[in-house]
Amino acid sequence: MANMLVMGVDENGLGPRLGPLVATSVALQVPRYARSTLCDRGLALGLTDSKETGGFGRMGFTESVALALVKRGGIGLPVSVDGFLHQVSPGTRSRLRERCPDEPTAGQCWAVNFPLPVFGGDVSYGEELLDQLVGRSSLRIVDVQSRIACAGVLNAKLAAGKNKLAVDLELFEDLICAVHDRHGSPLLAVCGMIGGIRDYASRLARFEPDRVGELSGRRGQRRYMVDGVGEVRFEVDADARHLPVALASIVGKYVREICMRRIGEFYQQGIPELKLASGYHDPVTTRFIDATESSRRQLGIVSDCFRRQA
Repeated sequence: MANMLVMGVDENGLGPRLGPLVATSVALQVPRYARSTLCDRGLALGLTDSKETGGFGRMGFTESVALALVKRGGIGLPVSVDGFLHQVSPGTRSRLRERCPDEPTAGQCWAVNFPLPVFGGDVSYGEELLDQLVGRSSLRIVDVQSRIACAGVLNAKLAAGKNKLAVDLELFEDLICAVHDRHGSPLLAVCGMIGGIRDYASRLARFEPDRVGELSGRRGQRRYMVDGVGEVRFEVDADARHLPVALASIVGKYVREICMRRIGEFYQQGIPELKLASGYHDPVTTRFIDATESSRRQLGIVSDCFRRQA
């Protein structure tokens, strides 16, 4: 029986006040997709939704798994944050950097580079977990990729009439196309449900309408057959039900965390006592915004490249 390719796609950072929106995919090669078996196998190893694996005090675990996944996905082992972002999302720096309005503003996101691991992770431990996950099966991790939309891009898209849900879907589509172009079809792409979107067929931009046919699905799920690509699903709680989506969520969590850390360390250069923030709607982030206001004004940081409008 020929192997099939199953990719999980998920987002991290749809709702924060600061930092990027990240979409990530992890593709597995399997003889057949035994969803429940794979999900249970991952859960037994702690490989589940990043809200569980990357919670308070657990970023070392997330880092271990994310680095091992990137290495196992054939990309190689990055030794710095710049190297990691280049490997998991080639061309991201140049694409986003050219959108920066000036050098001081660009420095906020790109001036700080630090060695990995940074959260106490251990790639060897992550690889041990993946070895246990694979076991004697023919499962293979064949592709790991991310796409990033920074605050400046999100605000510019919003001003042009495209909200963050539409941007998120755009990133998902880009990942699906990239994996298909690299590995071919047939492909099963399982995606986390995006916000309140339920009709995806009319919103897909990379696939012509006559190539997209809707399939029947259970409640909380939307399924489509895309001619020449394969099946594309959007599901509620996909990261808890599908191993490849959970793995994508873990890598995406790590990508967003290192992006936020470099922003935080940039401002710590002038405010050593500044506490690093998650960028979400919490008191630490509010204090971070207030504490950096003077520095941002002195440096000339463009506001729309710091704080997201929606």
